[in-house]
Amino acid sequence: MKELVSVIIPCYNDYKYIDEAIKSINNQTHKNVEIIIIDDGSDIQTKEVLKNIIQENVRIIYQENAGPSAARNNGIKCAKGDFILTLDADDYFEPTFIAKALDLLQKNENVGLISCWIKVFTNERIVEMFKPQGGSVKDFLLQNNASGSTLFRKKCWHDAGGYDEKMRKGYEDWEFNLSIVKAGWKIIIIEEFLFNYRRKEVSRNSQANKLHKYELWKYIYLKHQDLWNANHELMINNTFEQMEILEKATHNLRKSINYRIGKLILIPFRFIKGFFRFN
Repeated sequence: MKELVSVIIPCYNDYKYIDEAIKSINNQTHKNVEIIIIDDGSDIQTKEVLKNIIQENVRIIYQENAGPSAARNNGIKCAKGDFILTLDADDYFEPTFIAKALDLLQKNENVGLISCWIKVFTNERIVEMFKPQGGSVKDFLLQNNASGSTLFRKKCWHDAGGYDEKMRKGYEDWEFNLSIVKAGWKIIIIEEFLFNYRRKEVSRNSQANKLHKYELWKYIYLKHQDLWNANHELMINNTFEQMEILEKATHNLRKSINYRIGKLILIPFRFIKGFFRFN
């Protein structure tokens, strides 16, 4: 296939990993690619590494720190290809992903975005194997059912209104994917582990989950409240299911606490009982 794929790689202080990300693109079986790296206000060490990248099909765009959504949007605006591959600088793809994803897009006109199964790894080992399902609107209302690094039609990016640059704290991938299916496109998953996601001790995603989860959920829900209104039964069922799970967990926790407190209270009585038994 001769189609040009534009690979968009936002980079923020990822000097340790950027070469591996680029290598994974160079090793793709589909060779007609351009690589656009967006330096999102990185430190000097990262800038030095980027300066030393000498490759004919690589362009580097420098910007003040504005977050991954702005970085991706700026990169896509400069892209020459009709197909966009997003990749974070600390992750990497297996060699056949672009070819397989591109083939699926060309065979399915209603499909706008391709994802795959995901291996989550640390510096030591693989820690999780994640199998998103893809789908349409109902599959993305409650969670992101695809990865953040995907291959999609540039037209999808236009139809979705780009990545939301207000979402600097996280979950912008979910909102983008939701906007794509909302625009009428379908997302499908290659049922192979072709994407490798690096889990770091401190990362933007981990901070989002720990500190900003409900704030970000609320933002997405309010932005797409027309979808929630159209699917109110699904939302109500999910809300009450979550309430039931929380109530059961709270009840079990109380039972556990009461049990442990009871054991602590009984300790001195057991000691006294044992004392009289042996005297």
